[in-house]
Amino acid sequence: MVRKTFKPAPRTSRYPERYPLHTAMTEAEAFAALRDELYTLRDRVAAMEEERSNTPLIIPTPEPPDSYVDAPPPPPLPPSPPPPSPPLPPFKEPKIGEPPTFDGKTAEFPTFLQQCKLYIRMKPITFREHDDESRVAFILSRLRGVPAEWGQALLESNSPLLTDYDLFLERLTALYLNRERRTQLEDKLARLKQTGSASAFSAEFSTLCEILEYPLDTRMGDFRLKLKPSVQGALAMLPAPANFNELVERVVRLDHAQYSLRKSENANSSNASSSSNKSSSQRQHSAPSNSTSSQPKNASSQSSQSSRQPTSPPGPTKSSSSHPSYHRGPLSPEEKARRIALHLCVYCGNSKHTTDECPLLNKKDSKRGRPNDSPVPTASILTVIPPTSGNPPPQDPRRQDH
Repeated sequence: MVRKTFKPAPRTSRYPERYPLHTAMTEAEAFAALRDELYTLRDRVAAMEEERSNTPLIIPTPEPPDSYVDAPPPPPLPPSPPPPSPPLPPFKEPKIGEPPTFDGKTAEFPTFLQQCKLYIRMKPITFREHDDESRVAFILSRLRGVPAEWGQALLESNSPLLTDYDLFLERLTALYLNRERRTQLEDKLARLKQTGSASAFSAEFSTLCEILEYPLDTRMGDFRLKLKPSVQGALAMLPAPANFNELVERVVRLDHAQYSLRKSENANSSNASSSSNKSSSQRQHSAPSNSTSSQPKNASSQSSQSSRQPTSPPGPTKSSSSHPSYHRGPLSPEEKARRIALHLCVYCGNSKHTTDECPLLNKKDSKRGRPNDSPVPTASILTVIPPTSGNPPPQDPRRQDH
């Protein structure tokens, strides 16, 4: 087989070295050239495989461990990225009540300032970290009275305190801080005594000591002296406590035990008194014979006494002694006729005296200026007037009707 090669054409181009020109081949010539190149490549691959098969395989022997001492350590692996955290829910500010208003009372200023600071701290979205102006404005909105006038003066003068939260608090505290508060708390602690439960007393005592910053070692003696005498006596029978917290725990336990004991004793005494009352009532009901036997005697004596008493005539007879200021209305004709028929006093209706001797009538006459020895008509010459319609006018019993 004859191999054909390309023949370069004559250089007629402007750039002969950069763009060489070749003569064109026919299709048959190009196909033959490719086939020759394929055969050449196959021969080379077969030679390389034969050479590899004839070459012996060399296995490298491992080096001793000491040879790796001076070798540099391998580079550290890059840290794996942390797993993606779940998305956080949207933050919402807690709902808390607004602090109370402040009208200038120094005793209420510490509580007011504490409530304002707590409210601002729990509203991180409303009050940003470096947003001093909004914090100062909120505190100014809670002022009333004279403090509100001071805040108004700051606003009108555009004071630098409006944009400096720390300086504003310092100036406000200097104005309304209760300088006698520590003295008042010390007096309150000095007057404090246990009157109720030991737990309530110990809580109040510890709170005052914490505010006054008293150390724990100096509280034990004063705490013992302020306890109830019964608790002090029970505490003296026990070994000394190691610290103040142990003393408080022991006192609370002793006071609770004494309270439980008093409660059980009161319950037992009430049960004993109720049982004694029941037994006495049962003894009274078990002896009815004495009372029943005495009933006939009392009945007979009452009947004998009633038989000895004089009988009074029927009718509303009232003595002058029982009615010192006796006042009567006009007598009806029927009542006047009844008193005359029964020989009663026509004026008062008493059977112990006549109309002439009636003390009420004589007293009435003496008030009117009439002499006591004036003639008084007797009951025999009084005439009876038949009943008429309507109430008759008031009449004097001494006057005769013609």
